[in-house]
Amino acid sequence: MSGRGIPPEGPNRGGPDGEDEYSAVVFDATFVRAADLHEPSARERLHAGKRPHRRRRVLGVRLRTLRGVAGALVVLLVIGGATFLGARRAGTAGSHLEVGPAVLQRVSLTPPADYATGPLPADPMAGGPAAGWAQGVAGIVVGERRETAHYSAGQVGQALDLVREFVVGTQLDPTVLAGGRPWAALPLLRREQRDQLGAALVAPRDDDVSAPTGWITRFDPTAIRVLDAAPRATGTITAAEHAQRDLVVTADVVLVYAVAQVGGPGWTRFVVHRVWDFHTDAPMLHDGLLQVRRILTVAGPQPCTPDNATWFHPTFTGPTPADAPPQPERIDPFHPTPPTTCARMATVP
Repeated sequence: MSGRGIPPEGPNRGGPDGEDEYSAVVFDATFVRAADLHEPSARERLHAGKRPHRRRRVLGVRLRTLRGVAGALVVLLVIGGATFLGARRAGTAGSHLEVGPAVLQRVSLTPPADYATGPLPADPMAGGPAAGWAQGVAGIVVGERRETAHYSAGQVGQALDLVREFVVGTQLDPTVLAGGRPWAALPLLRREQRDQLGAALVAPRDDDVSAPTGWITRFDPTAIRVLDAAPRATGTITAAEHAQRDLVVTADVVLVYAVAQVGGPGWTRFVVHRVWDFHTDAPMLHDGLLQVRRILTVAGPQPCTPDNATWFHPTFTGPTPADAPPQPERIDPFHPTPPTTCARMATVP
């Protein structure tokens, strides 16, 4: 069968009933004469596929330009948002609490005149006041998560947890005890106080701002090793709202460590009694941050020397005359009321 009369596309193209969709259109002579028939030249045929596109504009501005500007704005918004969130996390601009350096009050306690520990026993904690205490953070009792006038029970609980985390990160972290940086605790402080602690670790000074031992418990690893006996702890962490929506968290904790000389027979139980005064508010809690107003530290047995600002220096025997405190007052390290920066231990650790 011949294919004459059948269009190349096949039959039934166009209409739904098999009819040509243009069959009803009549091109009369007038239409044909009015048509502008033009045979394209070779150059026109060559460039037929490269005709310039029609440029689209919005309010007189090229669409391509608008797209470029929009892309740049998106990038700027992303960068600006990240910067804002970082600044909020670091500085808590919405907080009403005035930022200032933490005040570090430190008291060294020399041992009693006849103090001597003898050979290292199997359990270094046995026979001391802390023998029956819980190990580590288990000995720290956290107060009730009770709502206050302007803080929910959840916010109060968050503040208590942040303080407990800070205490653990500065007093019970084995890496910190051996001279390492308190990496877990640093992010919990407002930026200015984070810088204060960082600067103290880099350039320690014997004052109430730049003494690392005013913040953290640490021993010089070249001279002192912390024994495997787990530190004992007892203390409380409580929260209360003060004026101007200031949420104050107080931690009062006594810790006892077993330490020994590096390359020597000496050992001792070392007591660190700290009282922290933390402040926070709703914006700071939102960012998971704390501010320290004051830390009182009573530690011993150790000599009363400026070197105690950088490291604690445990003493393993009774004091020499040079180590004697300037006044004969005795202080109980477990229940201190320190009036000075140096005193004598009233009881052995």
